[in-house]
Amino acid sequence: MSLPIAKILACIRHAGPYLAIELILPGGSLVALILWLLRNRPAVQRSLARVRSRARNAAQFVTVLDPPTASTL
Repeated sequence: MSLPIAKILACIRHAGPYLAIELILPGGSLVALILWLLRNRPAVQRSLARVRSRARNAAQFVTVLDPPTASTL
């Protein structure tokens, strides 16, 4: 079996239970999303930390470009 096909099959095996929940239960999309987030908590937390860091850097950059003036305070 080639590598791309093996990766696709692994993704399907990983997503299978979540897809089944999504299709069977009413509101299954939310249930599947919550279960996925709980199961993948460390990866989600790392991603959120990266996003927060980038947002903080962007906010600092904007403040440097456009410092508040006396009229806007």
